[in-house]
Amino acid sequence: MKENFKLFVRSNPKLITYVKNKNATWQELFEIYSLYGEDKEVWDKYIINDNSINDLISLIKNVNLDSIKNIVDGMQKAISIIQSISSNNNEPHEEYEAKKKYDNLDD
Repeated sequence: MKENFKLFVRSNPKLITYVKNKNATWQELFEIYSLYGEDKEVWDKYIINDNSINDLISLIKNVNLDSIKNIVDGMQKAISIIQSISSNNNEPHEEYEAKKKYDNLDD
């Protein structure tokens, strides 16, 4: 039974992370394995959910806030330029009226 459990853990290394993060002990996981074996529904809680949370935490830790601030600042500048161009296009323009040459020669 112990050898099968060891092989199961080796094929699901996320369980090692689960124990390292102190979310469970090896004894608890072994007892679950003894009761349910390799039943996917039982182990999804430990393998899938734990991985998603750890991935999210790793992603947040690796975010460079300065680069995000620079991107947001650049987007704000671009939006303000587009808004100014858009507002200039919406203003009424004076129509050009061509003047006749030599209009006042008879005076």
